[in-house]
Amino acid sequence: MPNSRFYSSIAAVTNLQVTANPGDTSIQVASSTGWPGSFPYIISLDYGSATEELVLVTSGGPSNFTVTRAYDGTSASTHNAGAVVRHTSSAIDFTDSRTHEASTTGVHGISGAFVDTNSVQTLTNKTLTAPIINNPTIGGTASGGTFTGATLTSPTINTPTITNPTVTGGGSLAGTFTGTPTISGSVTFTGGPSFTSNPVLFQRTSAAGVAIRTNVTADTNDRLQITAEGDMSWGSGSGAADVVLQRSGSGFLGLTGSLTTSGSVTATGNLLGNDISLTTTTWTSFTPVWSGTGLPTLGTNVGWYKKVGKMVTFEIYAVFSATGTGSAGVAVQFPTAPFRDGNGPNTTRQAMFGYVAGSVSGVVDGVCIMPAFAADTGLTGATLRRYDNIIIQTNDINSSTVITIQGTYREA
Repeated sequence: MPNSRFYSSIAAVTNLQVTANPGDTSIQVASSTGWPGSFPYIISLDYGSATEELVLVTSGGPSNFTVTRAYDGTSASTHNAGAVVRHTSSAIDFTDSRTHEASTTGVHGISGAFVDTNSVQTLTNKTLTAPIINNPTIGGTASGGTFTGATLTSPTINTPTITNPTVTGGGSLAGTFTGTPTISGSVTFTGGPSFTSNPVLFQRTSAAGVAIRTNVTADTNDRLQITAEGDMSWGSGSGAADVVLQRSGSGFLGLTGSLTTSGSVTATGNLLGNDISLTTTTWTSFTPVWSGTGLPTLGTNVGWYKKVGKMVTFEIYAVFSATGTGSAGVAVQFPTAPFRDGNGPNTTRQAMFGYVAGSVSGVVDGVCIMPAFAADTGLTGATLRRYDNIIIQTNDINSSTVITIQGTYREA
């Protein structure tokens, strides 16, 4: 902070060279030897007389100076050439010193309040770099600070922004944590704190113990626990955990409890379990595609299927409204592409079974098969055959013939 006024102990007494009238803002002196080398400072015109006037010298030298007249409660008057001029002090010097001693703000070059080590104070606009803060309580949005590289021991912190802190011991934290904070010990998080930029939480030297836990007010037990080993357990909050997910061995994830999913479960390896059950699987509708020259019109033609892994279960129901007119084999497509072994044109890899009712031309009602031959391509399910391997032709179909086919096949 610059000095408010300057002083000299070797200033020579001098005289006015030119008369100074009350409205003049400049004076001319015979000499300024020993006067202060910086501005401002106080001089007296007509020193020791009844018309003595204090003026504040603000610039100039060595003989002509700019001044502020009638300074520190004195009155401007006329001072004749030859009047005594002397550098001096004034009541304002002592008053300012006493005022400074009693002030708690705006002192020693600071614009705010003076910070001491004993009184209770509120600090604002402070940046703390690598401080050590023991047992603080820091709260509120307005007083929430930014802590960079801080070590906080047993703090209670509400709504601050904390960058790269190391938090140890007990205490509670709430707010926004940025950077890569390291938080260890029995720290309680309150008020929904948020973390950004990959925080390191609960870093431990021992693998034992709970690292993260959550519960709801009035709970007698944790609802979620994550141990330092990575085990995760869940419970209702009113009793012990009833579901546990853990690494059960090299390359294995173990589940104690049951798994319920409303979506898909995808596994690149084996899905093992003593009691794996799939319930409420959804049937997908599709329209079967029939083929064969002379195939009659279909009155009803519907199909459904569902998949469990690569196994497809399907059903086809068709009712023909006319009689067929050709000798071509009757064929219908699978809902998806079946697996084929490629070992020859007549090799049956898979076969689905159905029932024909209302047929003619010597084809009795009864069982038919729908084989998947290696030579088939696309989604074609091959021609329908009787139980004795005779192909069912289009002219075997009569009006009102019903064909139902049900089966399960391995998908490609």
